[in-house]
Amino acid sequence: MRNVTAERPRTRNPRGEGDRLRIELLDAATDLMAEHGDIAKVSLRAIAARAGVSPTAVYRHFDDHESLLRAAVDDCWEQFETVLAEAALSSDDPFESFRRSGDAYVRFATERPGQYYVLFSNRIDLAYEGRNVGDSAFDHLVALVGAMLEANGDRRDPRFVAVQVHTWIHGIVDLTCRHDEFDWPSTDELLDELVVRLSLAPTASGAG
Repeated sequence: MRNVTAERPRTRNPRGEGDRLRIELLDAATDLMAEHGDIAKVSLRAIAARAGVSPTAVYRHFDDHESLLRAAVDDCWEQFETVLAEAALSSDDPFESFRRSGDAYVRFATERPGQYYVLFSNRIDLAYEGRNVGDSAFDHLVALVGAMLEANGDRRDPRFVAVQVHTWIHGIVDLTCRHDEFDWPSTDELLDELVVRLSLAPTASGAG
């Protein structure tokens, strides 16, 4: 996560760097949502203070409090999707892409815990009408799972299997990151077991 220092004095951005304030406000909103886990506790005034600006400065970039929070959540999703997409596109083999995406998922959660918490673990409800902001990330997972099932001649429903995958990997991340006092197996071992238990390894019949 981009570092944002709590309630620090802020110098005026040089001409041509106006977007920097927007980024700092997004980071401040993300930090506070991660800390509180409840949208009702994240005020516009608190976000402005965390970014080191006055509340009126927020309106240079956002229409209102809710639009700022929506933009912060969208920013987290965009970064998450970018990380996973880069991992998935790094191989033409769907099985290798899947494993690299799993590794990237774990890295994102461990290296950017605040952003991950905002996406999956808090009580923030900023869904757009008709479609949740995280649907496109899940659609990518469904497509990747579908490619593996097709390669193996497996007729299971890709969406159902994708739900199983995400339930499993979110559990791995949530438990190992939040309860590190326990002697967990390595995430590599746990991801390997996910592949085995959900029958997502390449098969001899699929190879043909």
